[in-house]
Amino acid sequence: MPGTARRPAAEQIHRMNRELAALEGHAESSSGLVAAVVGVRHDLRSLRIDPRVYREPDTNALAEDVVEAIREACHDVDRQAGELTGPLLPDGDDPFLRALDELAGTRGSR
Repeated sequence: MPGTARRPAAEQIHRMNRELAALEGHAESSSGLVAAVVGVRHDLRSLRIDPRVYREPDTNALAEDVVEAIREACHDVDRQAGELTGPLLPDGDDPFLRALDELAGTRGSR
């Protein structure tokens, strides 16, 4: 039956989607004053600002720390997503992926 051959692959994709949705990237600014948690779509889920920022208020430094923590959390979740999806992606130079890159304007990024 043709539908049964697809069933394990479909289940694997559904499981991967659930795992992707549950991923969170965590990071802390280099100062240690700001920590961020983001989801796989880079949605900010949590932001912690240490009360020590009030000792010497510097809004520019705080803003830089917030951006740094969020950026690093995004890198963390992207890395995790790549590790999760990597085994399902083709190895090497796939013509289909190359064509998609060209359509998206990212030629040569692979």
